[in-house]
Amino acid sequence: MSVPHIAENILPGHPDRLADAVVESLVDAAVAHDPEALVGVEAAVHRKKVFVTGRIAAGPPGSQLQIDLTGIVHGVFRNAGYTGRWEILPEVLSDLDLGPLDDDERGIRQFSDDQNIIVGHAEGNKNTDYLPPACYVAGRLREVLSRVREEHADRLGPDGKLLVRFLESEGEFAWERCNVSIQHVPETGYEELHRLVLPAFESGVQLLKDKLPGLHESWDPEKLRLNGAGIFSCGGPNGDNGLSGKKLIVDHFGPCVPIGGGALCGKEPHKVDRGGALRARQIAVALVRDRGVREATVFLSYLPGEEKPDFVSAKVDGEWWDVGRIQQAIPLPDLSIEGSFRNLELGEVRWVPFAQDGYFGAVGQWG
Repeated sequence: MSVPHIAENILPGHPDRLADAVVESLVDAAVAHDPEALVGVEAAVHRKKVFVTGRIAAGPPGSQLQIDLTGIVHGVFRNAGYTGRWEILPEVLSDLDLGPLDDDERGIRQFSDDQNIIVGHAEGNKNTDYLPPACYVAGRLREVLSRVREEHADRLGPDGKLLVRFLESEGEFAWERCNVSIQHVPETGYEELHRLVLPAFESGVQLLKDKLPGLHESWDPEKLRLNGAGIFSCGGPNGDNGLSGKKLIVDHFGPCVPIGGGALCGKEPHKVDRGGALRARQIAVALVRDRGVREATVFLSYLPGEEKPDFVSAKVDGEWWDVGRIQQAIPLPDLSIEGSFRNLELGEVRWVPFAQDGYFGAVGQWG
């Protein structure tokens, strides 16, 4: 029986990713100023406007966190490739509640401020960072597409996405399709697009040779579908609106793994949407790596006002394990909010790179 694997990824210039990078930049600024900062922010981009809303509370009473919001937004667009012929310098509109973190709120940072269902997942292949195979491949080929775009920025624009699909049968993998959409200057034809993109993708597939058996050998240029909808000269925020936290499936583990609650981005790591998700991923990796199981999905549920999850369970190779059985298999780490924040050193992390490269791929970071 063949098992299908499918996943997608997006470039930094995709409008949703621009919005993600804006809010993650705000999280980084706030936590660098105050490790206990409270951050819940969202962003939307459309044409030459960026809208930022939410709350940042950081620093002691009487202090004021200074944030150059326009500078941050312009830096995000610049870093995503909106320079030269692609330049966009957006107007920034903000309804941001920015102020100090009062003593009462600081005193309850170790408690969950909302209900949350958290999911962490790992699969038994160190070669793919214990990620679902398609999720891993989409991430690596997204890196290839990013490099191609940077090398040919005179022809290719910052916006783009890809979708990979392949089959697994008896441990061997075989390509079915790789779909790529990449922004380009209007006069670029299909022949030129293929000449720019195809060689790079073939070298990217070559790099996967030792990762997933058979995937490299099954590659065929006919598997690549490039700009199937036709001309893609109007991209980025000029071609579509973008929202932070919208790429939930890309940011988690792909479409074949359930997700719990909300987005990861735009929230500081005391919020369990982020800190709890990284802890759940750590437990799942430990089950796969240390106990030799093929696949583990860990579920944590937090209730408002609680320091630790109210519910801990895992689906391991198709069988449900309660917290007692998990503890028999591996030592459980401190699942409290403050324990996860401290043990995973989340106050030292800067989140902007994770918004693009993936929150769960760095096994050394969370495993």
